[in-house]
Amino acid sequence: MSTSTSNDNENKVPSSLGIIISVTALSTLFTAARLYVRGVILKKVHSDDYLIVASVICSWVSVATAVVAVSHGMGLHFELLTTQQKSGAIFWTVAGFPAGVMSFGPPKLAVVALLTRILNPSPWHKTFLWALSLFCLLNLTANMILLFAHCQPTQSQWDFSVSGHCLDKWILVSFAIYTGAFGAFVDLYLAVYPALVLARLQMSIKKKAALSVALGIGSISSVVAVYKCTRVPSLASSDFTYDTADLVIWTIVEGGTMIIAACIPILQPLGERIFGKRILGSGPSGGRHTHENYKMGPSGRVKSETGAQPRTWGTRTRVERRVEDSLDETESKIAGARSCSSQEMILSRDDTEPG
Repeated sequence: MSTSTSNDNENKVPSSLGIIISVTALSTLFTAARLYVRGVILKKVHSDDYLIVASVICSWVSVATAVVAVSHGMGLHFELLTTQQKSGAIFWTVAGFPAGVMSFGPPKLAVVALLTRILNPSPWHKTFLWALSLFCLLNLTANMILLFAHCQPTQSQWDFSVSGHCLDKWILVSFAIYTGAFGAFVDLYLAVYPALVLARLQMSIKKKAALSVALGIGSISSVVAVYKCTRVPSLASSDFTYDTADLVIWTIVEGGTMIIAACIPILQPLGERIFGKRILGSGPSGGRHTHENYKMGPSGRVKSETGAQPRTWGTRTRVERRVEDSLDETESKIAGARSCSSQEMILSRDDTEPG
C-alpha cells in the first residue's frame, strides 16, 4: 500500500516539460542570433546554417512528441496507467527519438564545416574530420532503424493487441550506448582539436583561452552525451514510462547544447555590435565594427577596405592572423596573408613572421 502511495506522488512531468522547453527555446535564440549574424551582418549564409536550422526544427518536433507522450502518461509509473495510456505513451516516446537524435547529429557537421574553414587542416585531416562526423551520423541513423526494427511487426512495441517477436532489449541498449559514447568522443575531438592548434600560436594565454572556449564549447555536449548513456538502459525497463522520461530529457538537452555550441563561435560580430569591442579578437575595435571593414573580393575571400595588409600588433604568426580574423567574419581569410595548403603545415614550417 505504501509503495502505491509513493508511486502516486512520483511525477516527472513538470520537470520534464520545463527542462526540454527551456533548453529548446534557448537553442532557438542562439540559432536566431547566428542567422542574424550570417544573414544581416555578414550577408552570407552557408550550408551549415541550414543544418542548424534543421536541427532546431527536429528539436521542436521532439519536444512536441514529448508533450503528447506526457499527455498519455510519460513521466508516471507504468503500473498506474491504463492500457490505452501505456500504448500512447510508448508510441509517442518512441516516435520522438528520431527527431531528438537528429537534433544533435547535423550540428556536428556544422562544427566540422566551421573548423575546416577557419583552421584549414591538411587534406587528410580534413577528410578524417568529415569521415568522423559522417560516421557518427551513420551510427545514429542505424540506431534509430534498430529502435523500430528490433520488434516485428514494429507496432507490437506499443499495440498490445498485436503479437510480435522482439530481439533482446539489451541489444538495442548496447548499441545505443555505443552510439552515444562515439558521439561523445566526436564532440570531444572537435573541441580539443582547435585548442591544440591555438596552443602553438603566439598570442596571450587569455586570448588562447577565449578562442579555445569559443571553438571548443562542444565539450559540454560531450559531457551531456556521456551522462545520457547512463539513462539508455531505461529502454529495457519494466517501468518504461517513468524511467525513459530522463532519457527523453537528456536526448533533447544534448541536441540543445550541441546547437548552442555550434552557434557560439559565429556570434563574434554580434558581440562586437552590442558591446562595441572585439570579444575574442586581439585588439580594440577602434570605434568601428571590425566586420564592417571587410567585403567579399572576386575570389570569394574577404578583402580589407582599409588596406592591403592585415592588422598587426607586434610579431604575430600567419595562423594567428587568420584565426582571429576568421572569427570576426566566421570564415574569412584576411587579405595579404600568403596562401598555403594547410595551417598545420604552416605550424610545422615556421611559426612567426615580422609584423
